[in-house]
Order: sequence, then structure tokens, then C-alpha cells
Amino acid sequence: MRVCIVAGGTGGHIVPAIAVAEKIQGEKLFITGRSRKAEEKFSKQIPGEVKFIDVKPIVGKGLSAVRGFISVIPAIKQALEIFRNFKPEVVIGFGGYVSGPVLLAGKLRGAKVFVFEQNSFMGFANKISSLFADKVLLSFPDAEIPSFARKKSVYVGFPIRDKFKAELSSAMRSGKDGELINIFITGGSQGALSLNLLFLETLKKIIISSKEIQKIKIFHQTGDISYSLVKEFYEREIFPLVNKKGFSFDVEIFPFTDKIGYFIGVADLVISRGGAGTVFEVAYAKKPAVFIPLPKSIGDHQFKNPLKLFKDACIIVRQEEKGRFEIIMSEILKNSVMLEEMKKRVESEMRNIQIDGTEKIVDIVKS
Repeated sequence: MRVCIVAGGTGGHIVPAIAVAEKIQGEKLFITGRSRKAEEKFSKQIPGEVKFIDVKPIVGKGLSAVRGFISVIPAIKQALEIFRNFKPEVVIGFGGYVSGPVLLAGKLRGAKVFVFEQNSFMGFANKISSLFADKVLLSFPDAEIPSFARKKSVYVGFPIRDKFKAELSSAMRSGKDGELINIFITGGSQGALSLNLLFLETLKKIIISSKEIQKIKIFHQTGDISYSLVKEFYEREIFPLVNKKGFSFDVEIFPFTDKIGYFIGVADLVISRGGAGTVFEVAYAKKPAVFIPLPKSIGDHQFKNPLKLFKDACIIVRQEEKGRFEIIMSEILKNSVMLEEMKKRVESEMRNIQIDGTEKIVDIVKS
């Protein structure tokens, strides 16, 4: 069977696509975009042949949206040209701007077309693609999707890569100081400036106001844009304070990592946005988490994603709730009891939930 997998834009779209690509036997082709750094970073991890298509995002209003619509027609033509040689029997799209044109080209070539919706609220591109898709595959059984898409939807879960599982298992087997709290903070594959600043400013306030805090090790994935700013903040604002007060504190700062399983594995607490990829990976690892959703995400899906999956087994804080975030973090850093309670809740909530949907998706593709 010849299968084409398409995904682009961010790691949240590309990583689950890679998880499925790694499990599909036979001829396969992976198509992604050219316009985003995540596409370049993750392209090296994609198994098999990879093709790139130029397409711009259709976002907002005015000139940028017009440019996005104009780029769709050439993108469809590029995909049709690729399919003249590859001749796919199945095309499965995992989202991102490149996904829609390639799925439509697949339909025009007579292939079966599957749309994978990772979030709790379906985005624009997947809504359009769902009009002509044969099946719509869902990470959330109660995802908010149009009625026409609901009729052909199948709940499958979220694909988790074997690489993630191996890193997670290795990290969780490694020993660590029982008195040390490891915190992993990430804004996703691209980072998040406002999340970084919220965390840093909150941490500074807690250190200033505290006579004592627990031993802390922070793993801080900043994103490329924020790396220098975050590094300088630690050096100028945080380290002088912790040295003055004699607190046990350490930090590792990096713009990007392809070892997300390791860092979630060593973490006692994960602080992140509410994108589906990280939410499902944290749930799979059964780790305590504080999710800070991206403000104004489409359909507020970054708030709904952790809420639907974790229910009350995680903490969700809005970006503007600075005071509440400070209270929560202060309690966690000063008192181990809260973190232990969070751990028990998430382990209980996730005990009977099947997260990994890779095999279900592969079975549907083969059928």
C-alpha cells in the first residue's frame, strides 16, 4: 500500500504524524511545508522519503489572509505533480497549512483521504478538509467538530512516538535526589515568550518573599526567540537572589530539544501551554502539570485540551492570572505535600485511559 502522510507548521502537528509514519509498512511519502522552523527541525526525524511544498498560512484578515488563499492553488498543483509519480492509495493529514492542499490533491487522484484532529476544537483547515475526507480521526471522543464531520468520525487517541516512550522509560528509571524538585517548562517546539516571562517573574517574586524553598532543578526550553532573554534573566535576576539567600537551585536552559520524553520523564512538575501534543504526552507519563493556555487559541482549545483529558487532575491557569499562578507555584516550591497530591490525582485519573492511538490509526489506514 502506498501511503502519503502530510503535516506541517508546528511540532504539535508533525510529531504525531512521525509516530504513525514510523509504524506504516510499505511505500510511504511524507509531505511537509517550508515556511516554519519546526518543519526544518523535525524533517530530519521523518522516516522515508520527504517532499516539501510551499504554502502560506490563512490567518487573520486583509493582505496576509489573501496571500494564504493565493498560495493554495500552486500548493495543490505541486502536490498533484508529486502524486503523478507516487500515486498514493491513502493520504492522511495531521494538520498545518500544508495539509489541506495535499489532502485535496489526494482526493482528486482518487485516494482515500483521512483527517486527523488532535485538538478538542477543530481548526479551519481540518474543517474544510473534512468536507471531502473519507474519515475523521479524533484524539478526543467529544471534540467540537461540525455535524457533517461527526458522522464519519472515529475516536483513536493520540499517536505517541516509540522514541518518546524509550526516553520516558529511561528517565523514570534513573535515580535522583528525593528532596529535589525537577521542573520542566516548555512552550512547545517554538517556545512562548509570554509564558517564559510569566514563569521568570513569578519565580523571582517567590524567591524574594521566601525564607526557605525546596531544592529546585529547572529544565527550561525557551524557544529560539526567547533563549538569550531567558538566559540573561536567570544570570542577572535569579542567580544573585538564590546565592544571597543560600537556596539550592540549578537550571538548564536550551532553545529546543528533540528529547521531550527525557525531560518529561525526569520532571516532578511540567509547566506548559495547552497544545494537544504536550498535553497527551504529559498524560501518558502521568505527571503533575500546570497548563497555561495560549490566549485566544482557536475555540479556546488550549484551555479545553487539558480540561477534557485531565479533568481536575491538573491545574489550568490563564495567562492573565498572575496572582493565582504565584500562589500555586509558591505552595509547590515551599511544600512537597501539594505536589504529592497532584501526582496521586493524575495517576488515578489516567489509570484506565488509553492515550496512544498509533496502532488504531495504522489499522484504519490499512483497512
